[in-house]
Amino acid sequence: MYSIIHLGNNNREVIISMILTMHNQLTLLHDLLDEQLLYKSVTEAEYKRIKALVRSIMAHQHNGDHFSRLLPEVYYYSIKGENAHSFIDHITENEANIKKWLQAINQIKKETAI
Repeated sequence: MYSIIHLGNNNREVIISMILTMHNQLTLLHDLLDEQLLYKSVTEAEYKRIKALVRSIMAHQHNGDHFSRLLPEVYYYSIKGENAHSFIDHITENEANIKKWLQAINQIKKETAI
């Protein structure tokens, strides 16, 4: 189960829970990271979503060793991003890492495809 917490109108929390397969979670993580590179923009909430997604993947992962080592890097990136003074600078400074993570995600998705 993966949950998204969103502040709705009047700053009330709206919690959306959904069941995502590992493939769905990897696709969502890929899309979030890819959009950061493409648009050079992100919100603090998106960094929180990345963190939650990585935690979920790590908790249920049966993935290869290389990918397992990359997930903590993505997690740390999202923590640093939440506290960054400039989201654009944070993305730019991590562009090579993000590209590496995207390639790894694509590879693990191919390996785990049914």
